[in-house]
Amino acid sequence: MSDALIFEKDGPVVRITINRPHAMNAMKNGMWESIGDMLRSIEFDRTVRVVQISGAGDNFCAGGDVKEFSQTLGMDDVERANHWMTSGDKGNQMFAIMERIPQPVVARVRGMAAGGGLAIVSASDLAIAADNARFLAAQIRIGVIPDSALSYNLVRNVGPKRAKEICYLGDIFDAATARDIGLINRVVPEEELDQVTEEIVQRLAATPQEALGRTKRAMNIAHRISVQDHLAQETIDIGAVVSHPDYAERVTAFMTRKG
Repeated sequence: MSDALIFEKDGPVVRITINRPHAMNAMKNGMWESIGDMLRSIEFDRTVRVVQISGAGDNFCAGGDVKEFSQTLGMDDVERANHWMTSGDKGNQMFAIMERIPQPVVARVRGMAAGGGLAIVSASDLAIAADNARFLAAQIRIGVIPDSALSYNLVRNVGPKRAKEICYLGDIFDAATARDIGLINRVVPEEELDQVTEEIVQRLAATPQEALGRTKRAMNIAHRISVQDHLAQETIDIGAVVSHPDYAERVTAFMTRKG
């Protein structure tokens, strides 16, 4: 398991690499939980400003490992249901934590992002894809529902009609389509993917941390609360950020340049 995931702290950036290129970076049970544990460990670590998730080799992530799925076929119906519900509940915590942590999560995508891999992309704050990236909600093909918060986040990313089309039909779509429907932010030539993603990651790392974290939270909860509640929270957040040292430093620097 330790070789299947690589966690690196590079200054203010935590880089998570799914490292099973021989299997298109398909995720085994336990890997989802391990990523969740890593994200939970940095939630209050102010030395970490950005998280980047990528896949080793030519693909992002093919989702769950179908070989593990087939191992449940020998179970009776009740045992199989309990197995899936237990393992799924543990793995799903990763996606709740991705939304909760103040640090932005950036997905760097090349090749295939299918099933749970698509779920990671849809749950990320920003996603940059190579022009060879392909996307697929594969769950319907094997008779299961979109898991890993895919149906939740996909609706938020692309709207209900498009999300239903993606999940009902299980068709592969390309990076340009993913950008046009709002699933990802940018498409770049494959040879430029690392450079462009790194530029964005470093810009985020240099952004005032308190303001960025509160902006992320405000946007993530906007669809769940009324505009009155949103404005009330906005007022609290403004009070918090203007009392933070970043505010005085940034305003002073801005006025110095302007003057």
